[in-house]
Amino acid sequence: MMRRAFLSAFAACLFVAAVPALAAAPTWAELTSEQQQLLAPLKSQWDQLPEARRERLTTGAARWNTLTPEQRSRADERLKKWRQMPPAQRRDLRLRREEFRQLTPEQRRRVRDRYEQFRLLPQAERIRVRQRFQELRRQPGGIQRACPGNLERRLDCLGFPRAR
Repeated sequence: MMRRAFLSAFAACLFVAAVPALAAAPTWAELTSEQQQLLAPLKSQWDQLPEARRERLTTGAARWNTLTPEQRSRADERLKKWRQMPPAQRRDLRLRREEFRQLTPEQRRRVRDRYEQFRLLPQAERIRVRQRFQELRRQPGGIQRACPGNLERRLDCLGFPRAR
């Protein structure tokens, strides 16, 4: 009886260990011709990339194929800006994105609404808010020290307009 339980547990472990192999990220040869064309700059290193990265790239390629030409153009522009950013600025953006993802859906909606209100401000007012942001950012400890609290409190401190 004990042996049967052990064998069952062992078989279950083998099955669980084999499942990721079944769902593994594709090798270069397994990509569709569209995916290969889109991911061509990575061809020589594709099979050596970590599985998680290949999976993200494959998913991104599939998503890219669903975008309109206008959406693709905007994505290209954002990628160019990203590549030109210094590493510290990229790190800051990653941290802010992660902070945003930690918000509840309601908090995210409020932040997005406030951003829309910011976009509707007259240009002079938007410049004033941006200048305040830059001032606080340059201070020791940055915005987090000058405007402690959650994201919404920092927006208040910066003078970001409240959603109507």
